[in-house]
Amino acid sequence: MSDRIEARLVYDTKAQPLSSGVRAVVQRARRVLYAADETELVLQIAPDKQADRMKLAGQVLDEGMPIEGAAVNLRGLARKDEHETDEDGEFTIGSLPRGEYSLQIDTPSRQLSVTPLELE
Repeated sequence: MSDRIEARLVYDTKAQPLSSGVRAVVQRARRVLYAADETELVLQIAPDKQADRMKLAGQVLDEGMPIEGAAVNLRGLARKDEHETDEDGEFTIGSLPRGEYSLQIDTPSRQLSVTPLELE
């Protein structure tokens, strides 16, 4: 049985202001890093092809190595997505409405939880 751990936010580009004098013309992808013990979750939140939709891409690492076959569960107000990480520990979920979600990653050693996850 794996331990359930609330992942802590380590880094978020949303909290890092642009350098003085730099203006963003297009919305940049947001990069976020969460950690729980030796497990890291790297996320990229970016605009999708459809207006007002977002794309979530992520990678799950344990002690720096990708975790293949981790269960990825994303839950929102009107949407549930279940995916599995590939051999590089990566997953992608597209066409997501903006809003608040909960994300749970089940690895062989632990269950990571990220709540709330803002897709904006």
